[in-house]
Amino acid sequence: MVPPATSGFRSAEFADAWVDGEPSARWRSATGIGPDDGARHSGSSLLEVEPGCRLPKHTDSAEETIVVVSGKAKVTMAKTDVALAKGDAVLIPADQPHVVRNDGGDTLRFFAIYAGTDVVTTYEAEIEPGGERTRRPLGD
Repeated sequence: MVPPATSGFRSAEFADAWVDGEPSARWRSATGIGPDDGARHSGSSLLEVEPGCRLPKHTDSAEETIVVVSGKAKVTMAKTDVALAKGDAVLIPADQPHVVRNDGGDTLRFFAIYAGTDVVTTYEAEIEPGGERTRRPLGD
């Protein structure tokens, strides 16, 4: 059986997230394709980061590929910065701490594609709403 196609950002239900006390740590995310869509070995989430904002330092339990759909990003891993524009991608090893910043004047939109379906994202700081440090970007 072939899983149904999705329309990505147009049909996604985004949820706001932020770190209290850090005005630049704000983003929106939605599950892209995951186990509920028939995925057995990979999954994706969709993210938006406004100008001047960032997805704060975190790790993902599975290897992640970030693919920029629009805008400009700067991904920081260890002491390395990678600049990305529309159509560019970067591979982030599992459990590698990283930050994704909007490095332009337009909304940054990107897919996070994971090499697994049971992914846990662990943030350095508590994430609102909810105050937890861990989330499952592909749903429960």
